[in-house]
Amino acid sequence: MTPRQLFKWASYALVALAFYFFLSELSKRLAEIPPIHWDAWGVAAAVLSVAGVALTIALNGVMWRALLKDQGVDLAPSKAKQIIAISQFGKYLPGNVGHFAGRAALGHAAGIPYTVTLGTILIETLWNLAVGTGFAAVALLLYSDSLRSLMPHAIGQLELGLLTVSLTILPWFGIVTLNRLFPALSRRLGGGKPVATPSLRTSLIVGAIVVVGFLILGGILKLQALWLFGVESGDFLTLTCLFVASWLVGYVIPGAPGGVGVREAMMVLLFTPVVGAGAAVGLGVSMRLATMLGDSVAFLLGLSSRKYR
Repeated sequence: MTPRQLFKWASYALVALAFYFFLSELSKRLAEIPPIHWDAWGVAAAVLSVAGVALTIALNGVMWRALLKDQGVDLAPSKAKQIIAISQFGKYLPGNVGHFAGRAALGHAAGIPYTVTLGTILIETLWNLAVGTGFAAVALLLYSDSLRSLMPHAIGQLELGLLTVSLTILPWFGIVTLNRLFPALSRRLGGGKPVATPSLRTSLIVGAIVVVGFLILGGILKLQALWLFGVESGDFLTLTCLFVASWLVGYVIPGAPGGVGVREAMMVLLFTPVVGAGAAVGLGVSMRLATMLGDSVAFLLGLSSRKYR
């Protein structure tokens, strides 16, 4: 067995283990899940959750258009959002790369070279990883007693703000360094050409959209905890950072379609000390349902828009 095959099967085994852990916790904690409040506030939380997820997909369309324009491709805003909305649902296919393949295929049909689309996907991935890692690091620093005790002073809003700004431009420096110090690797990743370096303005736009997207998801989680399950513990920053840390693990582990199972398992582990085991399991399920429904709404809107363009 080659190292690549070994890595592949190890990833599948990890995904299966995460699925088993979450399902076992769901079965064990079923009676502990807070009852869902299907009053006006609960319904509002459900509707806003689905709408919020769909909004993040629209923002991804804005981000992709900015990256394309930076490389000389002026795609109409509506077309960029349409392609992202349709292709995004492909992440639920085995391998967790269907959304990238779908975007490349739909982009090619719209006249965008495969290499350009793949280059923008690489840049987008770098920003997601950088900002996601930053949120995860904040979660680790703020909510780990052992690590917090090693810090010289407490992290305040100023430090968090500076960290956020730094993370939005960190990938830009990373691409510049990659092109200068590792040109062969850069050409390999860029399909025969060095990875396109986005302008600083585009970098800030992309970084800001990624941050806003995570904040929207954190807001959705807080609404669900408060209005759907009646759970008041955990402030917005806490829940957002812990959720992004869970999302990041599901994002980087290959083989988990849309991070299904992996993200939920991490949410149980990270959220239990904050909201309790039952609420953590319930939020894992409700966030997954909101994500899938939001993706479905965006997908259907994207398909319907093709009739008019």
